[in-house]
Amino acid sequence: MKTQPLRSEKNCLNCGTEVPQRFCTHCGQENTVQHESFGHLAGHVVADIVHYDSKFLTTLKYLVVRPGFLTKEYWAGRRKRYVNPIQLYIFISFVFFLFFAILTHSPEDHADRKKTVHKETAVHPKDDKVVDLSAMDTHYSSEAEFDSLQAALPPDKRLTGVEYRWQRRIAGLKESGQTADQVIMEMFSHSLPKIMFLLMPLFALMVKWSHRKRKLVYTDHAIFTIHIHSFLFIILFVGLVVCYFVHDDMPLDLAYWGGFFYLVLALKNAYQQSFWRSFFKGTLLFTGYVFIAAIVFMAFIFAVLSV
Repeated sequence: MKTQPLRSEKNCLNCGTEVPQRFCTHCGQENTVQHESFGHLAGHVVADIVHYDSKFLTTLKYLVVRPGFLTKEYWAGRRKRYVNPIQLYIFISFVFFLFFAILTHSPEDHADRKKTVHKETAVHPKDDKVVDLSAMDTHYSSEAEFDSLQAALPPDKRLTGVEYRWQRRIAGLKESGQTADQVIMEMFSHSLPKIMFLLMPLFALMVKWSHRKRKLVYTDHAIFTIHIHSFLFIILFVGLVVCYFVHDDMPLDLAYWGGFFYLVLALKNAYQQSFWRSFFKGTLLFTGYVFIAAIVFMAFIFAVLSV
């Protein structure tokens, strides 16, 4: 690529600092003339893409094959050669959630389930039996049906408060013909990014507590957490894709186990401790994380359905 000629002026057009040679010592901008040819501009674009792709592939390689390595590199200050952890997480999580939404909303599966729902939730309008609403919490097909059955009950048997809002909300969400399980699954897929956003700081706090004797600040543990979650999204993505084609949940189960052992190895390498100590801490962290995730998810769903 032909080198762009330098400007005769020595002031940086970006920050105003004096530029003794080609690049500004303050902001790094090249002090060249501004009327670039198309070829030179295209060359810059290609060079930037190749440079970023090279950095990204290097970062991705170390993330996958060397658990804890990127965290140690970041702690040591060797950061320029790798993609920033937050940028890495944003990109990987975006790809994961995009494909998660696609793979968990197969049109064929939805059509088959919709037929089943209509068959299972059919209610005869002239049925004059007293209906036990507590036994039909997954069979309301619409808010109108829920309201009708609710009104048919004696006042002392009608639902009230949070339970009433919960049941009516689910009934409204099911008007498209989905089952309660499908409604919860759809809410889960939509809520998962927000839930993960809440879980990551909590997990970093758990890691900090389990390594409280280390002379590390919370931010250091947060970097470790970001790298762990980035890999978790990668392995879950692979598991989801395989499940989609083989129609079996086993690949996803293996992905969870893979995430657990990756956590153990990352703890061992990043925090420089024995395998069994890492295994013990990893087990506690993984178990606690799953427990907290279940609580956060149920609380989130409960809050949404209770509005």
